[in-house]
Amino acid sequence: MAGFLSDSQITKISGVFEKLHTTFARDITVYKNPKKTVVSTSTRYNPIYGRRDTGSTSSITYETVSGVFPARIYYVSSDEEYLGGDGQAKIILPAGSAKITVKKNGYEFIKESRRVELDGQKFSIKSDGTPQGFTGNQFYTFLLTPLDEGE
Repeated sequence: MAGFLSDSQITKISGVFEKLHTTFARDITVYKNPKKTVVSTSTRYNPIYGRRDTGSTSSITYETVSGVFPARIYYVSSDEEYLGGDGQAKIILPAGSAKITVKKNGYEFIKESRRVELDGQKFSIKSDGTPQGFTGNQFYTFLLTPLDEGE
């Protein structure tokens, strides 16, 4: 857009989008796969096979890895539950699906994650982050589908 908008105009536009995001964003909790830690008090423990030479296993602990990020949340309405209306294969989204829009720091964490919790409900991440922005990749949008209680 060189020549059409000056650098100061681009900065102002980016600032307006930043203010929009800050105004309407709510905190979400993002969960990565748990961090696995093997606890063994024996020097004869074999980490490759997960056993001591006596045949007993060591104890394994799992540490929850999560982060909280501000996100704009958009619930997908029933008339938007079909994706790919341009002749491509259509995807039917389950009821209660949502889209979230986060800034770059949230994107960096979420792209390596599997689950998101928002409004007291857990969701599975079903898409890569789609870059959004008027003058650059200022935000990223992810598609989420709700999880059953048993998952």
